[in-house]
Amino acid sequence: MQRWIVGGLVTVSLLFGGLLGYYKLIYQPNLPAPVWVPLPIRVDLETARRDEVIASLKKELADEELLLKVGRDVGLARKWNLSSDMEAAREIGSRLFVRAGEADTPIGKVPAIHIGVTGKRKEREVSGEIAMRLMEDVWRILGIEPPKKGP
Repeated sequence: MQRWIVGGLVTVSLLFGGLLGYYKLIYQPNLPAPVWVPLPIRVDLETARRDEVIASLKKELADEELLLKVGRDVGLARKWNLSSDMEAAREIGSRLFVRAGEADTPIGKVPAIHIGVTGKRKEREVSGEIAMRLMEDVWRILGIEPPKKGP
């Protein structure tokens, strides 16, 4: 009887260990994890005007030449094992989003425009690089002086 109990405990522990390993190594890294940079906007900006800005930013950022340049700057063809920079640009274009949201600031939550890319948890670092690189173009498109980087 004791052998059956020990055998059952070993079987159950191996089953739970396998399930935990699957969750940590396969399931969790492939969960969706969009990465974006919030661009705070004025609180009194009308919704229609905000939607116009979002639509124009999305149109400008979806330009094939701009995405090609972003892909080259970040080195996506190599990082994502793609055959060319053009293929990387198409992939960025399919993952790109510009949407309304909120941003946490020292004065509280304020309306914001989120510029980013969708991806998986295991690609979070690369997605962050793409989002930050896109922000360089957002500053240029909007004609705003980019914030100064550290001391």
